[in-house]
Amino acid sequence: MAKEYRHAPMICGVITIIAILGIVVGIWKTMPIVVAVSIIPAIVYEIYRTEGVFTKLASWLALIVTVVALYVIYKNVVIDIVPFITKFIHLPMTAKLVPAGLIAPVVLVIIAVYLFRRTAGIYTRWLAVVILVTSVALFYCIDPQMIKNLLSTPEVQQNIKEGVKKGIRTIH
Repeated sequence: MAKEYRHAPMICGVITIIAILGIVVGIWKTMPIVVAVSIIPAIVYEIYRTEGVFTKLASWLALIVTVVALYVIYKNVVIDIVPFITKFIHLPMTAKLVPAGLIAPVVLVIIAVYLFRRTAGIYTRWLAVVILVTSVALFYCIDPQMIKNLLSTPEVQQNIKEGVKKGIRTIH
């Protein structure tokens, strides 16, 4: 049964504003914990709005990942994940230790894309986009240099050029 949507635009709008404010303050003050906290309202409302078994599980997983990320960011946990990453993609890494908090935004991006593709409602998709954008901002806030390094790799540059040549396609 579809959820009541009378107040959904206003709720999604407020959640979007909270996320934007969290992103701006978090990046400006270099406080990733602020960005991580600002994603929670979107995830909680996504849990409420999703109806499918797997989308509901994905929403709950996003909340669990965010709570773990808050702990990891707060405790400033670092782990050596470079050997695992370099098995799949070539990245110009300068350090062996990477903040463990970088794992959560990557997982959240994957979950957000999944939710966007698998949900049918406009408001659940809206929330998925908010989660996606906030997750990318969280990644940037934790390690801005990593995104710059990632975007400067030849493989990514080639993919960007091909994407621009092809143009933007429908996501469905």
